[in-house]
Amino acid sequence: MNTLFEFLSKGKNLFLLALIFIGFNLLLTHFMPKEYALDLKFAYTVEEAYLSLGHLDQGQRDLYRLGVWSLDMPYMLVYTLFFMGVLYRIWNSWKYSWLPIAISLMDFFENILILRILKIYPSQDVTLVRFASFFSTTKWLLVGVLLVFGIVGLGYWLVQRGYSQANSTEARL
Repeated sequence: MNTLFEFLSKGKNLFLLALIFIGFNLLLTHFMPKEYALDLKFAYTVEEAYLSLGHLDQGQRDLYRLGVWSLDMPYMLVYTLFFMGVLYRIWNSWKYSWLPIAISLMDFFENILILRILKIYPSQDVTLVRFASFFSTTKWLLVGVLLVFGIVGLGYWLVQRGYSQANSTEARL
């Protein structure tokens, strides 16, 4: 298990994953209708979801579905590996790897539900939308936790690094 995390946390591998991560983000902006994509909302009611989808014509909804299938699904693997590597590098422990995995699971269930909602549109299913919103909200809350872990870990890492360099300088004197 540590071998995977050590591999992911190497500078060149993190850099490559970061480039792929950025590439997916750029591609997703083309396929996802930014102001109407349910994936990008923190939470939404049934009415808000169908109002957003109502702003899209059939071609835009088809493009949205294609974006979810062909980009957002593989993107989950990329950001999971990237953030697992980042967290391992910062904290030097794999105990926080559950966080990117949990985000990916929430994103997966959100995507499956959104794909179903798009497929049956204009028919409405209140239960599907409520569950999709639940998974969206949970995903974004976990992303917030990930940011906190990342920022706190980075601060801790920088302090430890500075402390180590100060100690090595004192030892040389």
